[in-house]
Amino acid sequence: MNLVEYNGKKPLLGKRVYVDPTATLIGDIVVGEGVGIWPGAVIRADEGKVILEEGVMVLENAIIEAGKGTTLTIKSGTIISHGAIVHGASVGRNCVIGIGAKILDEAIIHDHSIIGSGALVTPNKEIPSKKMVLGIPGKITKDLDDTDLANSRKEWDMLNNKLDYYIKIRGVKY
Repeated sequence: MNLVEYNGKKPLLGKRVYVDPTATLIGDIVVGEGVGIWPGAVIRADEGKVILEEGVMVLENAIIEAGKGTTLTIKSGTIISHGAIVHGASVGRNCVIGIGAKILDEAIIHDHSIIGSGALVTPNKEIPSKKMVLGIPGKITKDLDDTDLANSRKEWDMLNNKLDYYIKIRGVKY
């Protein structure tokens, strides 16, 4: 596992956290309880600060980077999917950032929203709660209903079960 100190700041990990040995965390990062950081993920806070709240799941090859002098927060229960990039933005609770999606500087994604695979949320864009965003540039395509939100929760539950498996079987307890 690569936990890299930068300018005297190093990642701080909560309880019941899994960080894959191939993931890299650099600088001023706070990782909450029950967070999973999967293979190849890179989280950089060498110019700012990154906060991953309780239960955030950062999947394979995702990149999270704080902008210079900013704090990037990803709130509880959110999934940052395979190859997604969050750069200098904020993401609310229980969101799904889809495969290969990009969220750029100072964008704000509010609670329970889904950014679809490959979508691009441009700088300074604000996405209200319970919205689906698709396309390049990303546009709101629908309001999310209870079924959509339940499906997002099922995906998070599956990842949370895998987190327990990796912690138990691989003996990874940080």
